[in-house]
Amino acid sequence: MSVSKDLQSKVTHLRAQIDDLRYRYHVLNDPEVTDAMYEGLTEELKKIEAEHPEMVTPDSPTQRVAGKPAEKFEKVTHQVTQWSFNDAFSEEDIKDWEERILKMLEKSLGKRPADLNYVCELKIDGLHIILTYENGYLKTAATRGDGRVGENVTQNVRTFQSVPLKIERLKDYKIKDLIVEGEAWLSTTMLKKINEERKKQGEALFANPRNAAAGTIRQLDSRIVAKRRLSLTTYDISAGPIPETQKEELETLHALGFLTDTHWRVCDSVVEILKFYHEWEPARGGSALGGKNSLPFWVDGIVIKVNQRKYQDALGFTGKAPRWAIAFKFAAEQGTTKIKEVYWQIGRTGALTPVALMEPVKLAGTTVTHATLHNFDEIGRLGVKIGDTVVVEKAGDIIPKVIRVLEKMRTGKEKIIHQPAKCPMCGGDVGKKQETRNQKQESGVAIYCLNPKCFAQELGRLVHFVGKHAFDIDHLGEKIVESLVNEGLIEDAADLFTLTVGDLEPLERFAEKSAHNLIEAIDNAKEVTFARFINALGISQVGEETAEDLAEHFVTLEKLMRASEEELFAINGVGEKVAKSIIEYFAEKKNREFVAKLLRNGVKIKIETKIKKQGKLSGQTFVLTGTLGSMSRDESKGKIKALGGEVSESVSKKTTAVIAGENPGSKLAKAEKLGVKVMEEKEFLELIT
Repeated sequence: MSVSKDLQSKVTHLRAQIDDLRYRYHVLNDPEVTDAMYEGLTEELKKIEAEHPEMVTPDSPTQRVAGKPAEKFEKVTHQVTQWSFNDAFSEEDIKDWEERILKMLEKSLGKRPADLNYVCELKIDGLHIILTYENGYLKTAATRGDGRVGENVTQNVRTFQSVPLKIERLKDYKIKDLIVEGEAWLSTTMLKKINEERKKQGEALFANPRNAAAGTIRQLDSRIVAKRRLSLTTYDISAGPIPETQKEELETLHALGFLTDTHWRVCDSVVEILKFYHEWEPARGGSALGGKNSLPFWVDGIVIKVNQRKYQDALGFTGKAPRWAIAFKFAAEQGTTKIKEVYWQIGRTGALTPVALMEPVKLAGTTVTHATLHNFDEIGRLGVKIGDTVVVEKAGDIIPKVIRVLEKMRTGKEKIIHQPAKCPMCGGDVGKKQETRNQKQESGVAIYCLNPKCFAQELGRLVHFVGKHAFDIDHLGEKIVESLVNEGLIEDAADLFTLTVGDLEPLERFAEKSAHNLIEAIDNAKEVTFARFINALGISQVGEETAEDLAEHFVTLEKLMRASEEELFAINGVGEKVAKSIIEYFAEKKNREFVAKLLRNGVKIKIETKIKKQGKLSGQTFVLTGTLGSMSRDESKGKIKALGGEVSESVSKKTTAVIAGENPGSKLAKAEKLGVKVMEEKEFLELIT
C-alpha cells in the first residue's frame, strides 16, 4: 500500500511533537506539560504505523517498548573501560586526596596549577548505565558489569522517556557516534506505588529505590519496565564531543537532549567542596530537601571531579578508579535498637559466628533485624549482653554491625552471652580447631564445630564450590543447593554435573524454563581454570590467592596432587601450615575419589599461562585482614595485582606488609609476632595511588 505525502508529513510532525513534549516533560520538567499530552498523540501514531508498518522507524516513539520478552541478557564488551570511584568518608580524606593530586600535578607539570578547580555533583543512588549511539541512533544500553563486559539491557532502557532514541544535534559537532554514561534510578513516588501493589499481591516489598531499580532492569519483559517509568541522569561523555572541562561536559549533555542533574557546582577549594557536601548531607537516602532542592531520587554522597580535562589526563587512573575524582560518601547511617538474642551461624570451615537478632531498626532505607558480632572476642570487647540497647551502623550502607553498647540503658535484666559448648546445627563438640590432625590446637579467636560431617559444613562447602570465585554457576544459590541435597539429588558437588532437566522439574522452585536455565549454567561451568578448580575443592587454609599461586606453580592437577611438603613450602605465600593442609587433603582417599569423580563427570581444567604484571609493587607480597572502609576486599586485591604485587592468605617472614582494616583477625597478631610491617588503611591508600 502506497503512503501519501500528507500521511508521511503527518507522521513526521507527530513524531517531532511527541519527542518535543517527551523532552520537556522528562528532561526539562516543564510544569506546563503533562504526560497525558503526548500519550494521546502516541496512540494516534501507533494506529497509523499499525496500518502502515513500512513507516515504522527505529527512533519512532512507538518503538520504546518491545512486544516480545527477551530470552536472556547478552554480554556486551565496552568500547571504553568503565571505572568506579574511590570513596572518602571524612573531611580529612578529601584534604588528603587533594594533596595527593596536587603533588602528582606538581611532579608532572613542574609546579602546582593555580587554576585547578572542581565540579561537585550529587551521587545518585542508582545503577550505572552506558549508552552507545551510532549514526545518531541508540544502538546499545549496557550495565557496568566488571568494567570490561556488561549486560545488554537496551530493550529495557529504550522504555526510559529521559533517554533519546535519536540525537539530532550530533551533526552540530560534526560527529556521528557517541558514548554516554549515567545513573538509572526509580523515583520515590514510583517506589511507593510499586510497594503498594506488591503488598496487595503478598510479595516482599522493595527496601529502597535502588533495589527496585535493580530488580526492574533485570526484567526480561520490557513492558514491566515501561510501567515503572525509570529515568536516567547522565554525567559523562566517554566518547564523542568531549569538552575541555567537566562543567562544559554537563552543559553539552544537556544541549544534546539528555537529562542531567542541575544541582552541580564548580568549587575552587576544599572549603567550598565541604560547604556543598554539608548543604546536601540532610538529603541522604530519600530525605530530599524542600523547595527548589526537592529530589525525585535518593543520594548517598557527592562526587568530586577535577574540572579541567588537561589535569584529568595528567592524573590518569589507578587499577580501577580515576585519580582525578572521588566519591565523598555521607556518614554511615546509625540507629539504636535492642538485642533480643544471639545465635551462631556455621560456615563451610565449621567456624561459628555470633549474630545478634534485634528489634527492627531502619537504616539507609532498609529494615535491619540482624547484625554480626564477628567473634567471641568482639563480644568481650564491646561488653555486649542479650537485652542491651546498642548502636547499630551500616558501614558503607552495606554490612550492619553493632558498634557500641548504651550501658546507661541497662535495667539489670540483661543476660551474659555464653560461648556454645555444642554445635547448634548437629550437636557436635565445639572448640578451637586443630591445625592438622597431628598438631596442637591453634590459639586464634574463632571457635569451630569439630564434627566433619556437620550438615551446615557440608552445605557450606557446596555453596562455596558453586560460588563466584570457584565454579561460578549461575542460578544456583544456597536455597537451591539445600533443596537438591534434601531431595537426595546430590551427595557432593560432583553430582551436580549429572543432573538433568527431568531431575529438577518436579522440585517446588522449578518450572521447565528455570530447570533448563540451571542445567545450561552447569554445563557452561564444566570448563574451569586450574586456580578456580583448586579454590572450589575447599582445602583448609587454601583460598583464592593461594589457589592462584598453586595453579601458576604446578600448572597441572597431577603435579599438585604429587607435590611434596618441601615443594609446596618453597612457593611464595605457602607456609608450613598451608603445605601440610594440602598434603593431608590429597592423602585422604575420599578426597582423591571426589577429584576423580569431578573429572569423570565432565569437568575440564583449563590451563592458563599468566604473564606477571610489572609495577611499583613487583616482588612484594601483602596479606589483608579485617574490613577496609574505602573498598571491598576484591577491589583491594585487584589494585595490588594491577601494580605488580601479590596477595597471600597467610602471614610469613616473606610477607611485605599486613594491611589491617576494622576487626582484624589472628593474622594481625601473627604479623606482630613475626615482626612483619602492619599497614593501616590510610597508608595503604597512599601506597596504591
